[in-house]
Amino acid sequence: MSTPIIGRRAIVKKGTSTIGYATDVSVSIDAELIKIYAIGDDKPVILDSGNKSFKISIEKMYIDNTYAQDILDGSKITIEILPDGVGIGKPRIALNNVILTSWELTIEQDGVIMESIEGEASAITFSTQS
Repeated sequence: MSTPIIGRRAIVKKGTSTIGYATDVSVSIDAELIKIYAIGDDKPVILDSGNKSFKISIEKMYIDNTYAQDILDGSKITIEILPDGVGIGKPRIALNNVILTSWELTIEQDGVIMESIEGEASAITFSTQS
């Protein structure tokens, strides 16, 4: 039986730079469903996987306006996630050509200023580090 990976070991990078003070990261893959029914059939005659999307959201402590500016500039970035930290044979998830689509700043009087970032990639790759 494998051992679960502890979240605090994870490293998240924008390009080659580690995203500092990240507190939460979510990655999702969605596939549209192609489902076609023909007259006289109560079951689909075509059932297939359609268009796919690869989304990411990051919650982090606010440092500067870099991510907000990426949205304004329409920058395409790469996000790399190393769920179990750095090491040969450890998992790697790469999201390519990420367009950031949402940025939100949250300020609370008794806490750290946080920012939320969301985006969508053109592709996702699962591999191991070498």
